Amino acid sequence: MGRRGGGGHVVSAPSAYRVAFRRPSGWVAFAVAAALSLYLLGDAVVRGRAFDAVLVAPWLLALCWGVYVLLAAPSVVAVDDRVRVRNTLRTADIPWSRIAAIRMRWQLELVLDDGRVLPALGAAPRHLHVNRREQPGDDQAATLELFRERAPASDEPVRRGWHAPSLVLLAVIVVWALWSLAVTGLFGG
Repeated sequence: MGRRGGGGHVVSAPSAYRVAFRRPSGWVAFAVAAALSLYLLGDAVVRGRAFDAVLVAPWLLALCWGVYVLLAAPSVVAVDDRVRVRNTLRTADIPWSRIAAIRMRWQLELVLDDGRVLPALGAAPRHLHVNRREQPGDDQAATLELFRERAPASDEPVRRGWHAPSLVLLAVIVVWALWSLAVTGLFGG
């Protein structure tokens, strides 16, 4: 069972076992978006001025932010007493005893004891290959099922929340983009 940390959230005790699922293709897409953004910023500096790059940067950062949040950030992390599911902007800490079923449809889904279904976007999706019997998502679901079977009983609630760092970064990008629009005269010049 977990212990209470600062701020009232539950901090899991050190786990003997831990497994994390992420889509490697998301990190490849993020690396491509970041490299393209750096190239375009460099081009703005070389062909224009550094100030032009400052004006263009929020739009390129917005692209990188979107690719990161949608493709690279989602993950599923399982430890002895709980699983943490991070989807695009939301995170859920779920004690194993609150999970009624783990199933693989088009995407890994966790069915909670209250009937809610939580998709896990960080796990491998089901492939549409007709001749392929083994699916990576099926293996991941089986691994999570092993964690669930040996997990200690817990009466802790499911904790859901927003991923604050992603939202703060989005707010900074939006303010920067609005400033860039104001400087270029879009808002009344």
